Amino acid sequence: MSPAKEKRMSLLMHPLRRNIYKLICESPGAYFFQLASELSAAHGTLSWHLKMLGRAGLIQTMKFGGKRIYYPKVLRSAQVETAYVALKSKTARKIFSYILNNEGCHQLAIAESLKIHHDTVRWHASKLRKAGLIDVMREGRRIRYYVGDMGQKIVEGSLNLITESFIRFLCDKLEEDCLHPEVIEKDRGHVIIRIQCPRSQDIELAINLETWSFTEEEEEEEEEEVETLVPR
Repeated sequence: MSPAKEKRMSLLMHPLRRNIYKLICESPGAYFFQLASELSAAHGTLSWHLKMLGRAGLIQTMKFGGKRIYYPKVLRSAQVETAYVALKSKTARKIFSYILNNEGCHQLAIAESLKIHHDTVRWHASKLRKAGLIDVMREGRRIRYYVGDMGQKIVEGSLNLITESFIRFLCDKLEEDCLHPEVIEKDRGHVIIRIQCPRSQDIELAINLETWSFTEEEEEEEEEEVETLVPR
């Protein structure tokens, strides 16, 4: 591919790269093998396009829980992405849900109710607290759990928003490559941008954040990893 054509295909004109970016936006804390599986992409190809998106300033990456995760720049903060990743685990979601419905509960009550080992509760609670999903209060030897600020925001769905700053950021990035973005539809949770490019067919980029809920997703791979670290 010539340098000029590669320039035109940078950012989101390339169909696979566009799908990668869309999936990262819609799947909080997406990690490499999740992206490869859902897109049926070869690892080398995926790695290349992730680097291109990173160099273009569209995505960022960090390590959490031993895995490298990817998230869109400007759309959400690293703290929000960390919170979503913590809830990918089915057990973590059960613990968070129990705390949500029984604020002030302690570790033993969670373990007995969910029929899991207290060390498993402590391990997940540590991650949930680090992500701001829960708060703790110590009473003597006992620790009581409460829903944190980030946890309340996720429950309310107030983090699944398409902000004006994100739309401006994305349009600015597209215009850098002499593309002509036009917002044709938007509301609180989704946006559709038409990308007009000279000598090329128009394309549409649709990002939808409305369907994500901490009770819906299930990551069996994450569960297997937890089981090797702490007893159930």
